[in-house]
Amino acid sequence: MKRVWILRLLILSILWVGLGVLALDGKANEQILWQAGVFSLLLLIGAALEKLVAYQGDPFLLPTVQMILVIGLVFITRIRPASALKQFWWACLGLFIFYCVLYALRDYRALGRFRYLSGLGAVVLLLITLLFGVTQGGATSWLHIGGMGFESEELVKVAMLIFLASYLSEHEEVLRVGTVQIGRLSLPDWRTLGPFLVMGGFSLLLLAAQKSLGTALVFYSLYVLVLYVVTERVFYLGVALPVFLSTGTLGYFLFSHVQVRVATWLNPWGDPSGGGYQIAQSLFAIGGGKILGTGLGNGIGASQVPAASTDFIFSIIAEELGFAGAMALLMLFLVVVLRAFHISIQAADRFGQILAAGIGILVGTEAIIILAGVTKLLPLTGIPLPWVSYGGSSLLIHFLLLGILANISHAEAAGPLHIKNKGREYAA
Repeated sequence: MKRVWILRLLILSILWVGLGVLALDGKANEQILWQAGVFSLLLLIGAALEKLVAYQGDPFLLPTVQMILVIGLVFITRIRPASALKQFWWACLGLFIFYCVLYALRDYRALGRFRYLSGLGAVVLLLITLLFGVTQGGATSWLHIGGMGFESEELVKVAMLIFLASYLSEHEEVLRVGTVQIGRLSLPDWRTLGPFLVMGGFSLLLLAAQKSLGTALVFYSLYVLVLYVVTERVFYLGVALPVFLSTGTLGYFLFSHVQVRVATWLNPWGDPSGGGYQIAQSLFAIGGGKILGTGLGNGIGASQVPAASTDFIFSIIAEELGFAGAMALLMLFLVVVLRAFHISIQAADRFGQILAAGIGILVGTEAIIILAGVTKLLPLTGIPLPWVSYGGSSLLIHFLLLGILANISHAEAAGPLHIKNKGREYAA
């Protein structure tokens, strides 16, 4: 009990110290402080609720994410106070969704019954977005309904994870061992592998048509890594690499904006005031932070780096908190991924194991891709950093996934599920 409250008080101390510094600089107004107060109250109510209903799941999962979240809230306030007003409300709604999923979902295994419905729904949602969506930042990934917009691909992540976990849990043995012998290789038959390939192929093609190539990269990585984790067959990784290189090359020649991003990635200094401006300013901000940073509110990247509150928020954090602060944030993400793998190994049934591992892989993949983009290790993708970047769609969906992950952990701790697959583990 003491640990729960100590962690929450530490999280709130980071939030209010950060907002206090920004208030002294005139960046955190009274309205933001009121919203921060509502968020703080909701956070404490949630902690009390965990004790009241005897939550027995992973004690570090939610506090770690809340730590990541408050860092994001402080820096969004630092960069764009107007956006922070919205982000605090999204954060409150995200916590509400987390607790609803955690306590209202009585048996997470019920999600596995909607395997094909979730897969079909994901494809249909992507198709609707392609036909009727709004283009922003070069990608058609937004749907506007009743004056409100959301990124449909965020919801697709949930549907795809449910499909993957359910399908692979049923067909694991065939995918692992194979039934068709081709030379020295034993491959799954088409009846087993077909739906998996068709669902993944359609999704990736629709994302490519939307020009949402960053999300396509996340989905492809998720499919390949989850398949490898479940089957432990290096063969799938060996096939995935040339497929990725060939499709990436094709995308380069088909889409002009991909050519621009690759050219900028290879040499941003060729046009540092034009096409290479974003990544050049990002690198300047990161380099200017050195070890301990310039201090909260003292960096120049917040006003110089484009999309500072979304795509490049990590650059601002690295500038003002330095290498030490940036590494601390990365360690928090690492903790989330490791806790997800721990929950996966402890889960009583195969569906829960794969679903938990898939959520951990998704979060880790997203973090790696976006951080590699802002540090020039990969071309820019435009995907948000989970729980940190500004945006309601990503924040709410990741809290939904976190609620499912905590539900799996709580179900195992509260009473093991007696299923024939109980006890099976795999190398995560």
